[in-house]
Amino acid sequence: MESSHALKNSGKFAWILVLGLGLMSAGTTGSYSVVAGCFMTPVCEDLGIDYNMFSYYFTATLVGVAVGMMCVGKILPKVVGRWTHVAVAGGSTGWLARPWRFYSNVWLFLLSGLIIGFGMSFTTGLCMSAVIDQWFRKKAGLAIGLAWTVNSVYMVVMSPVITAVIESVGWRNGYLVLAAVSALVVIPSIVFIIRFKPADKGMLPYGYSEAESIGQDAGVEIAATRGVPFKVAVKSPAFIACVLFLCLVQITVCMNQLFPTYAVEVGLGAMTGGIMVSAASMFDIFLNPAVGSSCDKLGSFIALVLWVVVSILSFVMLIFAAGQPWLAILGAGVNDVMYVVAGAGLTCLLMSVFGSRDYGRIFGIVCGVAYIAGAFGMPIMTAVYSATGTFNAVFGLCIVMNVAIIGLILVIKATSKKLQWVEGEDETPVALH
Repeated sequence: MESSHALKNSGKFAWILVLGLGLMSAGTTGSYSVVAGCFMTPVCEDLGIDYNMFSYYFTATLVGVAVGMMCVGKILPKVVGRWTHVAVAGGSTGWLARPWRFYSNVWLFLLSGLIIGFGMSFTTGLCMSAVIDQWFRKKAGLAIGLAWTVNSVYMVVMSPVITAVIESVGWRNGYLVLAAVSALVVIPSIVFIIRFKPADKGMLPYGYSEAESIGQDAGVEIAATRGVPFKVAVKSPAFIACVLFLCLVQITVCMNQLFPTYAVEVGLGAMTGGIMVSAASMFDIFLNPAVGSSCDKLGSFIALVLWVVVSILSFVMLIFAAGQPWLAILGAGVNDVMYVVAGAGLTCLLMSVFGSRDYGRIFGIVCGVAYIAGAFGMPIMTAVYSATGTFNAVFGLCIVMNVAIIGLILVIKATSKKLQWVEGEDETPVALH
């Protein structure tokens, strides 16, 4: 353990760490969830696989992430930034893609999806949030938003690049290219940049003030340990409300997959549908830091309520967008805000409610349950459309869910006031947050 006076300010390195976290997520989550979608058509056409059957690869990946998140929260401090992290995260994602070029049966892709998803649980929101929670005493919301922005930029750039590679050298060699690019951005980030806490690099958290070190005994490690104990947190009404909050958010964030169908059905055409998907990806780049920064300035409760209202407005725009391509494209871009709420927004919310003490374990359980619920988002929305014959019913349902999400945020705020924060292993009570 190092004295706080022997540690140096993290300064610029804290923001380099944010870049490293974004690249780690991009090379795993970005590559093998979003960018992997570029392989769907060429693989299905070449192997004669049904599109619906192959789409279960993405469901399998989500299930793998959910299972992993329920398990890895407690062990992250012991593996982040170590070779174990490289082996699990890199080995089960990028490196596993190499055998894909030899696959001929859909069940092999589905099995890979489960394993890849488990590996992603070490590199996606759980790891990013837990590390930033340790490194940032100030501007944590902005930091997590910027990390997700790096991921978004990667996906916007890599999707057309991989599509061009597939057209040039085929999907089998395309998997090798994707694996190589992923390894290049993931491995150096984990090995040289990312560490679980700043003390591992001989540094203080960003925003740590000298006043905080007064009374700090020599040899006492500076770490984020304030918060609600795990066993208390998971039994609280606030925790249940957080799980329900993310379940509803996850169910409503499948719009990107529906926009192409929506555009065709309302007469806007396939081209407009494709542009709507691109608009959502582009807006994601700007919305991530905006949501994170607003949580820093306004507090997570007020900020998230305002952003959910923005989501409601996006669905209103989509309802009136038939025959107006510009409104459909704008509505699709703004609608991406709920993806950001599920990432940067959720991180800020859980930090403010439960603190840092058992943050990783709490985050993992909340996301694990909600991701499973989110797997039913597409079936629910397509069932509503099939039953009514109009996407307005789908958007109307999402508006109702958004109103319910606002209600849950208010419940979380009210019930979190009753939670007692403690600090350190001796569970010393601290002032109400």
